[in-house]
Amino acid sequence: MRSPARRVRAVLVLLVALVATLAAAGAGTPAQAAGDKGIVNGGITCPPKHSKCPGLKLLWFDRNWTYLGQRKLGTGAHGYSLTLPAGTYHLQFVDQRPAYDVTKYAPTDTQVTVRPNDLTVRNVTMQAGAVITGTARNGHGRPLGGATIVAASKGQQSFSTQANGKGQFAIGGLPQGQYSVFTFDRSKTWVGKSSWAGAVKPGSPKNMTITLTKRAGQMTVYLFSPKGLLKQKTTLTVTSKQTGQWWSATSGNGTFVFKGLYAGGYNAEFKGAGPWLAKTGAVQKADVKPNGFTSGKFNVTRHGAWVEGNVVDASQTGRTLQGARVQVWSSTGSELGDATTDQNGYFQVTGLIYTQSDVTIIVQPGPDSDYLGTEPNRCQYVRTEHADFDVTENEHSFVGDLGIDRLSPQTKPGCEA
Repeated sequence: MRSPARRVRAVLVLLVALVATLAAAGAGTPAQAAGDKGIVNGGITCPPKHSKCPGLKLLWFDRNWTYLGQRKLGTGAHGYSLTLPAGTYHLQFVDQRPAYDVTKYAPTDTQVTVRPNDLTVRNVTMQAGAVITGTARNGHGRPLGGATIVAASKGQQSFSTQANGKGQFAIGGLPQGQYSVFTFDRSKTWVGKSSWAGAVKPGSPKNMTITLTKRAGQMTVYLFSPKGLLKQKTTLTVTSKQTGQWWSATSGNGTFVFKGLYAGGYNAEFKGAGPWLAKTGAVQKADVKPNGFTSGKFNVTRHGAWVEGNVVDASQTGRTLQGARVQVWSSTGSELGDATTDQNGYFQVTGLIYTQSDVTIIVQPGPDSDYLGTEPNRCQYVRTEHADFDVTENEHSFVGDLGIDRLSPQTKPGCEA
């Protein structure tokens, strides 16, 4: 199974702010610079007919389901409106009521194509959610109050809730589909295999009894890069080879502790951090034992591309500029990284930059002033784009001298464009 973040398109984040907030969230992308934005809006219907919509969250993604933004829609909202760069998007509307509310709507998706300087109307009807209920107990038959219950679909979405003091639980708002259910008790003492719920659909609640009969184990995983322990804050997800159940932990020192594990071997998924690219594979030297402790390691080796070059005055050959901001953008409009030029006009951008083509680099003055350079030639400059670069992971991609244009006209001597 994938990590929770990739499984849970439904659990993503709030959605986007209209024109002003959206502009702040994505300001500076190549598409926006070209001015090729459009508007998408529509009405929202919450069945049964004439029902007042609960608080909703609107999320939008690109055509590949890469998260782009979020916006909160208040209770009773009848519609939405977004201004987006031209392109194809997935919009997702998520009911914000708690998971145990059995009347909760399922996440509702729609695909839209935004055209430049045009209006696209797409009305949305929220879909009724399916429900799984039940009771969780330990190997001695006692209720597991506070246990975490996770329903995972074959479509790689997951939804979770907590059991009450009697071990009773309900998970509402599920999209129709087939689900397995797995459980973590609050004390991390008991564990069991996933329970198959089968097909669930709105109007037909599925009731289950979950019994955790195995003593849980514990595992520490050390995350290494070629430079030693990876001391950057990141999340690591481990998945049981025996059951397919997953556990996640966050650390900033390269040491991840997992409790409440099913016995056996584990795979790990690293989503990337700093310049180190994502990787999935087996946890080495670790075999979890019931009621025991083990440790293992996971190595990441792939480094993102280094993008480096110099920012120069486009009006004066060879004049480098300190303090210029440099942003690197993918062909899909995602920011890959940014940097500020040093006293020699040099910059280097690193991060989760995979091998790709058609990269755009934007150079512009710093955030506090549109002036660059030193007297007597401290001139005003404007945002300038450079397109069609190729970058390769694990390699330095030197892009050479990138000119930045002066603001024109300027009356200061020596600064005329």
